[in-house]
Amino acid sequence: MLMDKRALAMCAILACVSSAAAGNETTSETTDVCLTPGTDYFGLDFMAFDQTMNAGWREVANREGCAVAAADLIKEYRTTKSDLSEGMLSTMVWHEGQMRAEAGQNEHAIALFQTTYKDAEKDSFGWNYYVDATIAFLEQDRDALNKARNQLAALPKPSGINMTDPDGNPVKIDWPPNLKVVDNFLSCFGKDYAAAYGECE
Repeated sequence: MLMDKRALAMCAILACVSSAAAGNETTSETTDVCLTPGTDYFGLDFMAFDQTMNAGWREVANREGCAVAAADLIKEYRTTKSDLSEGMLSTMVWHEGQMRAEAGQNEHAIALFQTTYKDAEKDSFGWNYYVDATIAFLEQDRDALNKARNQLAALPKPSGINMTDPDGNPVKIDWPPNLKVVDNFLSCFGKDYAAAYGECE
């Protein structure tokens, strides 16, 4: 990707974050704090930008009050990069939605989450139930949340699953995936999205 294109994209991020200031108590001063000067976020590959805890958008999100800046950065990355697979794009849409939800932009977050549903025959891990539960929590629909939770909890574990990390090492996962998060949604019902990943655990 050409340097001038990355520069234009970074300018777009700064403009988007600034325009969101009034509704999210984000100012140009906090934007300067959120984005690390001199960091070429768009030069990072997917793993570095999205999957590394202290780099890419996560570095931004780790700073207090920077959820909107992180969401806007994810959006610019996924719409600017041309080498992202469908799975990578879906993952990044979800992460952008999480940052929107953390910032209180619930309607925007829900619209993003709704685009991540999988075809039923490809959803052996209960992803769609997790999406249902997340949206139900944001919409404060307890009945829908309980229904999604029960469907996820009843999901049978497929035989022969061997999860590995990027280096090929075996990884043990709780079954079903994301059930703890959904239980947190129930414990935190009536509170904001960020609480489900903090005080209600």
